[in-house]
Amino acid sequence: MARYAVPNGKKLIEFTIPDGVDVTVVEARKLPVLPDAERAVREAVANPIGSRRLQAMVRPGQKVAIIVTDITRKLPEDVILRVLLEELQVGGIRREDITVVVATGTHRPNTREELVDMFGKDNVSSLNFVNHNAWDKDGLVYLGKSRRGIPLVVNKHVAAADIKISTGVIETHLLAGYSGGVKSVAVGVAGAETIAATHNYQVMAETRLGVVEGNTFRDFLTEATLAIGLDFIVNVVQTGRKELVRVVAGDPVAAFLEGVKTARSMYEVEIDDQADIVIAGVGYPKNRDLYQATRAANTSVFGPRPVVKKGGVIIIPASCEDGFGHPGYVEWMAASNGPEDIIEHAAKEGFAPGDQKALILSWILKQARLVVTDCEIPAGELKKIYLDAVPTLQEAVNRELAGRTGARVIIIPDALLTLPILRKQQLL
Repeated sequence: MARYAVPNGKKLIEFTIPDGVDVTVVEARKLPVLPDAERAVREAVANPIGSRRLQAMVRPGQKVAIIVTDITRKLPEDVILRVLLEELQVGGIRREDITVVVATGTHRPNTREELVDMFGKDNVSSLNFVNHNAWDKDGLVYLGKSRRGIPLVVNKHVAAADIKISTGVIETHLLAGYSGGVKSVAVGVAGAETIAATHNYQVMAETRLGVVEGNTFRDFLTEATLAIGLDFIVNVVQTGRKELVRVVAGDPVAAFLEGVKTARSMYEVEIDDQADIVIAGVGYPKNRDLYQATRAANTSVFGPRPVVKKGGVIIIPASCEDGFGHPGYVEWMAASNGPEDIIEHAAKEGFAPGDQKALILSWILKQARLVVTDCEIPAGELKKIYLDAVPTLQEAVNRELAGRTGARVIIIPDALLTLPILRKQQLL
């Protein structure tokens, strides 16, 4: 027996596979880790890409909005915020003129305890933190439409700011190719109308993981952000263990593209053949709800070519202590007649922001079954949305291997980031 392990949040789940089974472990390339996060952030902010230094961009009396990530992301936000505050202070900006807007997009608001954990007690106590709400009309401002007709609805604190700064992490993303850059504004602090206009069936059908160039969704994001305004970004590239590999700062597009070069060199890994069984690990905090955890299946299906065979299975261990993560997609799937029904409805009628997860899961289910293990959501509830549930990862592996002769297995310990790419063009 060969022993392996994949993450479920902060813990590793071990399992065994019999000798003789064809197993490939797909892991991101190891790049040098930056040992001092604060030094790395300071150097990036002091040497911006494609823009002036932030302290030279501001002047006393201006209002500043700093758009930060929410609890579904994990990066050194406390360090980044500290460096940004010092940089702004040098430029004459007072703390009382700064609003920190949490880019929740369609996610739930973050609790004070979560904000303290991410940004530090002193910052949360002394700065004005605001959870964005994409549906709160009183908290949004309509700025007209973009050149392509996208309604520009954005958080009022962001709209009112003279200087807009965003933080973020550059990692593989289903629609944007890679997250980061302008996404924090065009989605993270946008109104439901703007999010819906970019998360539509046609755009989703055209995009692929890892593809930035010619990406319709990212073009929409860039266009919307140019209209709304974003002056400066600080983005990080990290390992699956959230160790810093690179920090980029400066122009929202130029700095982002530099970060993508590093991300690609680490995350994109070539493999020889498709697999019958894919075991996809989910690190913290994406394991906390099903909406985020099922992103672990995306890299097996929505890369340049699917790496799981048609009719295969993707096994995801995910605790999901926060439940499904978004009610809309669950209600839609439970009320449907199956994945084909969902896809047809999405193409004809569209869907609300956040509900695109139903379409994504349905596309995945057309390629392979999804099995969730080690999960706090009851099996019966998962079955309503066409997902299988098995109590433990080992039980799921045993069951799938028992039903297949000569099965090929791919293990992706960090399936949210690692993007397997087939060398061969032919598919099974």
